[in-house]
Amino acid sequence: MVSLRYYAPAEDVRDLVSVYYLFEDDQPRFADNERAAIAQLRFLLEGSAVISFADGSSYSHEGAVLQGPSTGAMHVDVTGPFRMFGIGVLPAGWAISTRKSAAEYTDKAVNAAEVFTQEIDKNLEYLRGCETPEEMVAWADKVYRSLKPRLKPETAAFTKMVDEWLSSEPSPPISGLMERSTQSSRQVLRTVNKLYGMPPKYLARKYRALRAARAYAEHNEEELLELVDAFYDQSHMIREVKFFAGVTPTQLRVGEGEIARLIDQRANLKGKIAPLTTDT
Repeated sequence: MVSLRYYAPAEDVRDLVSVYYLFEDDQPRFADNERAAIAQLRFLLEGSAVISFADGSSYSHEGAVLQGPSTGAMHVDVTGPFRMFGIGVLPAGWAISTRKSAAEYTDKAVNAAEVFTQEIDKNLEYLRGCETPEEMVAWADKVYRSLKPRLKPETAAFTKMVDEWLSSEPSPPISGLMERSTQSSRQVLRTVNKLYGMPPKYLARKYRALRAARAYAEHNEEELLELVDAFYDQSHMIREVKFFAGVTPTQLRVGEGEIARLIDQRANLKGKIAPLTTDT
């Protein structure tokens, strides 16, 4: 049995965390593709995993793992029985918890202790002792709430601006982002790279494809007709969906790909988590 359950963060930390999730698998081996994502903090409560990124790099892990933003679909190979509590770390959450450039961790997964010190291992043991997912969620809310005072107003305003730009249209032009900011173009590019792990143009391309993937999975023909104009043609859209989502549009339509099918359950939290998360 493979199970993936999602939980909304508390309202006061939703600018730091996209969603919490508990992934469980009682099989001795499980492998699948996972769509491109934002940074993740993952606590492997049981079992181990090998994560392979779009650039060809692979990382084998147990325990607490910090995973940077990904530039394409990933491949996950799990040795079970497996249990993992995960946290989708939004750019503002990344900034205040790691105080490092996300670009340094793009398409990488490292032992979380390298960034957070050995204290992270105490958190891992606490989570392993939790009896319910709700206990884990309450712990995570408390941690990010304690970090919230570190969030600079200018960082919060910048990530809000970028997210609104990404949500403004299927393929938002870079000029639209620059028009929203009072910073120089060079400063905007540098800050987006630092917080999101990739340049604005690539970021827009990534979210365009993930939005299309979600529309395919939901059989939203009306939205797909609107989205196709954001690509060169339909074959281009199909290639981009496969690259960023890890499965073809046909597979999304028929529910192939266990992780792809389970990830789309995030839509059930619409209104409780960041719109950019449920839309992609």
